[in-house]
Amino acid sequence: MRRILRCFTGLCFLGLLSLLCIFFRTDLRQKYVQPSIEALFLHNTDLFVEEYSIVSQKYSCPSNASENDVEDVLCMEPKKFLKNFKNPCWYEHPNGTPRNSSTDPIHSLRCLPYFHIFGVCKTGTTDLFYRLIQHPQILPNAGILGKETWFWSWRRYGDYSYDQKKVSVDEFTKSFNTFRIGETKMSIEDWSLYSDLITGHGDPMDFWDHKHWRKIQQNDPHANVPTFMTPHLVKHIQPNIKLILLLREPAERLYSHYYHGGYGMTAEEFHHDVISGIQRLNECVDRHSYRTCLYKYNMTTSLPLPLSASLYYIHLQEWLDVFPRKQIFVFRNEDYKKDKQYSLFKLFEFLEVGDISTRLVETIVNLPHAYETKRKATEGSMLNETWEILAEFFEEPNRKLAELLNDDRYLWKDVKFRYKPKAVKAKNKTMSKTDQLRRYYERKKKSKPHPHSEIDRSIQASKNFEEWIKTIQTLQKQRDKVQNATLKKLKVPYRQKKLESEKKNMKKYNLEDKSLRGVNITLQRVRTRNRRGKEDVVKRKTNKHVQHKRSIRRVQKQQFPTYNFTGYV
Repeated sequence: MRRILRCFTGLCFLGLLSLLCIFFRTDLRQKYVQPSIEALFLHNTDLFVEEYSIVSQKYSCPSNASENDVEDVLCMEPKKFLKNFKNPCWYEHPNGTPRNSSTDPIHSLRCLPYFHIFGVCKTGTTDLFYRLIQHPQILPNAGILGKETWFWSWRRYGDYSYDQKKVSVDEFTKSFNTFRIGETKMSIEDWSLYSDLITGHGDPMDFWDHKHWRKIQQNDPHANVPTFMTPHLVKHIQPNIKLILLLREPAERLYSHYYHGGYGMTAEEFHHDVISGIQRLNECVDRHSYRTCLYKYNMTTSLPLPLSASLYYIHLQEWLDVFPRKQIFVFRNEDYKKDKQYSLFKLFEFLEVGDISTRLVETIVNLPHAYETKRKATEGSMLNETWEILAEFFEEPNRKLAELLNDDRYLWKDVKFRYKPKAVKAKNKTMSKTDQLRRYYERKKKSKPHPHSEIDRSIQASKNFEEWIKTIQTLQKQRDKVQNATLKKLKVPYRQKKLESEKKNMKKYNLEDKSLRGVNITLQRVRTRNRRGKEDVVKRKTNKHVQHKRSIRRVQKQQFPTYNFTGYV
């Protein structure tokens, strides 16, 4: 009787507990189960369930645009992003129309980046992006290094794209992992499905490279300066995107960019190009404004080095005219190097992602540096005279940048010139093949010969190295004679069969030059593999030849010893 009462009491207690859980909407499984690596942070759905506020601005849309023109982004209708996705995503039909209802089965998820590291080149953006994607909530993209898409400044206009094809926004969205972003979870607040994963891209050229501004349909191609630029295009497509700007001391950044972009090879060439570039830019600025020089006379790319990319205040003003200051996270490479942990915490707070464990943060901070310009590391620092010229040139632009950001750290008074000597190349210690063979001969001459080694016996019998080489050449000729005789005795002469097949291929593709035989065979294999159904036939033929060649080697090993020194003498 007591056992029955205890069981009844326990059942009543469990029932009461389940009612309390339903009332307070507490998920016991989520509370007590050990979290995985993807759940090391706290979810806060209030941060991203609110709908993006899109204010569509109207632009003039030219009607005479041809198919060869760049895609008119400012005339595209902005997308309505899903409320339950932290990353800007939407459902779309394969034909490009949005989904009519939530029950429509024919749809696909499309996403744009949640954040964008838009500058600057050679300030550590690759290392920063590599550490950001270690956060369980942040995903890489399908671009270069999992970071760069090159869309807004280059590939949209056909630069650095396959066959100079102009990439569209629709193709740009394919760079982001919608499969992972579409993995939804259940909220403990209202039991609704949500996705807290985000993705981004890092294209540091977007900050300063606006050489294609005349191809934007809303700009006057005959004007001196642009009205609409990359910031306007990004704002129209993604009004709430998180922008990250990493800056570095402008002279050091320019020196690293000089080697990375292949502008020159030595510190002396850099010194010469700095003098030439500053002189040309100053001559233009004496007659026109900085914007006119950069955009009308295209001095962002026409100078012998990327000098204008270090004029931070000009390009940052272009972006601040479009985006509010709170939407752009600006910090210095020097501060990031000193305290990576603090910088990453501030960035995670800016991106509004969840908190992660201290152990994971330490792992991210202690990762090795992601990328370094090898040429700069071997060439050492710039010349002291070059540093003094650049320090004087960048003094006024840095002062304007510090006023713009209201922060004296961007004067870079704490960064001094540090001389680093040019790395001495290690001498080539590799010996020639003849010297290696001579060393082998001397070592064997001193050691005790192997009783079954014919080479050891020939070394001991010879008086000097030259005599032994002649003996080896004689043995090599005898080996070739035996090999030719063995091939003739075989039923299927492999070499003869190979020559006959090559002659057939020469006739088939009209190639008469004997030096093109290897090219001919490669062409034949590529063409046959491109035809459906013939790939297996080519592989079978190749396997037969390999097996037959192995059988020939077995016969050779049984009939005569193997030693080959023809390549050494």
